[in-house]
Amino acid sequence: MNKQRTVIPLAIAGLVILQAGIGTAANIGVTNVTLVAGAPAGQTYVQCDISWDASWRALWVESGTWTNWDAAWVFVKYREQGGTSWSHATLSTNDSDHSSPAGSTIDVGVTGTNGMGVFLYRSAEGAGSWTNTGVELRWRYSDDGVADTAQVDVCVHAIEMVYVPEGAYDLGDGNGSLESACAFHVSDNTKVGQIGTTLIQNIKVDANSYDDTQIEGSGIGIDGDGGLDTDNDGSVDNADFPTGYRAFYCMKYEISQGQYADFLNQLNVTYAETRAYTGGANRHTISGSHPNYSASAPDRACNWISWADGAAYGDWAGLRPMTELEFEKACRGPLAAVNREYPWGNTTIDDIAGFTGTDGSGTETASSASDNANYNNNGILGPIRCGIFATASSDRITAGSTYWGIMEMSGNVWERSVTVGNETGRGYTGLHGDGELSDGDANVANWPVTDAVGAGCRGGGWTSASGQLRASDRDNAAYTKSDRSIIHGWRGVRTAPSG
Repeated sequence: MNKQRTVIPLAIAGLVILQAGIGTAANIGVTNVTLVAGAPAGQTYVQCDISWDASWRALWVESGTWTNWDAAWVFVKYREQGGTSWSHATLSTNDSDHSSPAGSTIDVGVTGTNGMGVFLYRSAEGAGSWTNTGVELRWRYSDDGVADTAQVDVCVHAIEMVYVPEGAYDLGDGNGSLESACAFHVSDNTKVGQIGTTLIQNIKVDANSYDDTQIEGSGIGIDGDGGLDTDNDGSVDNADFPTGYRAFYCMKYEISQGQYADFLNQLNVTYAETRAYTGGANRHTISGSHPNYSASAPDRACNWISWADGAAYGDWAGLRPMTELEFEKACRGPLAAVNREYPWGNTTIDDIAGFTGTDGSGTETASSASDNANYNNNGILGPIRCGIFATASSDRITAGSTYWGIMEMSGNVWERSVTVGNETGRGYTGLHGDGELSDGDANVANWPVTDAVGAGCRGGGWTSASGQLRASDRDNAAYTKSDRSIIHGWRGVRTAPSG
């Protein structure tokens, strides 16, 4: 993460910006951060430039007509002069109060009455590197208790996300002996089929040694547009459970080590020490102490993340944990399930064996063009660079990409998700983070937090056998291991704004 230091007096009742901070990860960059006058009393504009590589918006026909894009989830943190930690800036909840260059769209991501951030994305079809100059976000600083005469540090963060549109999708793959381990089914010989607007009952899974609290008895029901029938009686009990049918945004990459170091630096020292791992094992490169944590391989996926660590990051960033149903929708898209398929849509998999270029530089690539996953406890012995398999010549299979363009959904580090395999997970209501922590922990209602009951893992990691990387494999879906591990990372999602 590079930074600018500047002192800019502004003609808005003495409000002064002392530092413009820049959050970068996976080739997204925020530059030229400043405050700009012209907003109503008690408000100001945070202006910046935002750019990233391999941006896209596309429309195509395949089992329906689809439009999908990648976006930047942009949010602002601030700190009054002399403060030791950063707070989340309240942005306007009106799209029209923010502005961006021609060819771009801003959608506000709303949590209650507070604007936590905005989604910035292309307004027309296109692909390639993309720069947005003069993006302006209206900050309601008086709502945050900041006086007109205050001196503040302002930092703008941007996280690459992918839009997963509303629509039906297949849950589970195959049937009987052909299905992935513990895959969703309605009987051993009948797969679930599509999750849509009709309630499907009797959805079950097979138990295993890890998931001893799997879906019991007659199963559960899932109504994509209406939530979960948790007791399988034909009536939806939790209408707010994110089933994957409705549109959502998913982080394009797993949390990188650079992103996690930025997060630690903006907590207070006590919270940061709670959330930090600096042991240096298995290619983890975050070192230092508050407020100067840094990662020597900032674009590498971050391991050694506990469930509580990941949940805290999600709360701080205004995101939320994904559900395991959203995991399958994000992998498979609208296509019919393929028996034992990987997130890239077929059964072809090739383990990365080494690098071309300098490992940790952020520009290294896989040594073979056919490599598309990091698994099987190979000689690398840890996570690799986020998005490493996507190149100018790669397709979905060789990029290791999901249907919608999400990278490394399997392999590298395990994806932490909310399970439907136990009662706690089924009580999740999909509320978003509010930007602030409590005693260093996420404090959002109905989130699995410190004990991780209701949490689980999907997608496998760098130590996993190939079978655990399958899109429908649930071998660890209700595995409540909550502590830090060499193989656990995190990836957040956010429900898409409506309308």
